[in-house]
Amino acid sequence: MHYYGTYALARAAGIRADAALVIATAAQFVDDAIGSKEAIVHPDGARFRSETTSHHPFSLAGVIENNNLDDQQLVWVPFHFLPGGDGDTQSQKLICRKDSKFAQEMVRHHLAASSKFYGLELMGITAHVYADTFAHYGFSGVSSRVNRVIPASIRPQNAPDGTGMLDRFLKKFGVQNAFDNFCIRMSSMVATKWTTLDPTATGALGHGAVATFPDQPYLRWSYDYEMPAYSGTPSMSRNNAQDYEEGAAALHRMFRDFAALDERFYSDWPGLDFEKDIRLRVRQIFAVEKPTQDRIDIWKAAVTAGQFTAQPGETIPPYDPMAWQTEIEELRFLPSAQDATSVPSYRFSRAAAAHRDYVLMELLPKMGVYII
Repeated sequence: MHYYGTYALARAAGIRADAALVIATAAQFVDDAIGSKEAIVHPDGARFRSETTSHHPFSLAGVIENNNLDDQQLVWVPFHFLPGGDGDTQSQKLICRKDSKFAQEMVRHHLAASSKFYGLELMGITAHVYADTFAHYGFSGVSSRVNRVIPASIRPQNAPDGTGMLDRFLKKFGVQNAFDNFCIRMSSMVATKWTTLDPTATGALGHGAVATFPDQPYLRWSYDYEMPAYSGTPSMSRNNAQDYEEGAAALHRMFRDFAALDERFYSDWPGLDFEKDIRLRVRQIFAVEKPTQDRIDIWKAAVTAGQFTAQPGETIPPYDPMAWQTEIEELRFLPSAQDATSVPSYRFSRAAAAHRDYVLMELLPKMGVYII
């Protein structure tokens, strides 16, 4: 969704193909920019640092990083679990909410920055964060008791092969053949420094307690929170396809507004109306109960068939995270450090820094949340 679906929706909104490609790449790169601890030094003395917008949550190396409170505040909160601001306590306000008023405020703020040299990349980051509110709602980006779920209560209603979906997940990430064991491991992350929550509380991080269920577009499922007094609700019944459809409509609307702000990014056709032209096709795509690659192929075929573009024949270039990662490493070889502003991966880093600062320093304080 973050790459192929985002590209299709940007094109359908009337954004030029080359601009849509940058937006879609940035949207997906949020999940792949694991950053570097070492600065890249240019011969003229400039120092470039790539921004970290993600960690691989289930890798052995990532467990330590995910349990680091600084990383939770700097990575998971602003980029993957945008707080919704609801509730009385800080932990409740940090819970991500679908299309919250603060998510909408973020969109308006970032649209106003479209003229920045990193405007396209910022729009891609915004697309990722905004879309995640339609998938990650009900969980927060910090290790907290609000995220704890009763393992036995997780009920997938339409997994293609029933509980085999769970078995594949557990096998893939090297966890023993018991979903309870996985949840216990994910719930063992203790917020030892998060004194404003509860320094003795054991909490789960993000949606780790429900595995990748929020990220399967076709899934209908439900679950019960272990500590509803903290979560604010005892249970949740979800239809991911419906949530994703709402998210697609919101992204399309955002892209239409973006294109209208700067004619440099607008194509020579008016774009498609979401309700009349593409809602049904989007709904059909999200309902497909097939593995990731098959669903990617469906997005690609739909674009090539002209269902999201002015005419048939367009292809979506394959996503390649190494392209931008390589660009970052090669910044030191630029003729001049000033040339970095023409490099998409550098612009992504600057957009990521701008987004993080805005969320943590401006948006969250409006909710009464101060975490940094």
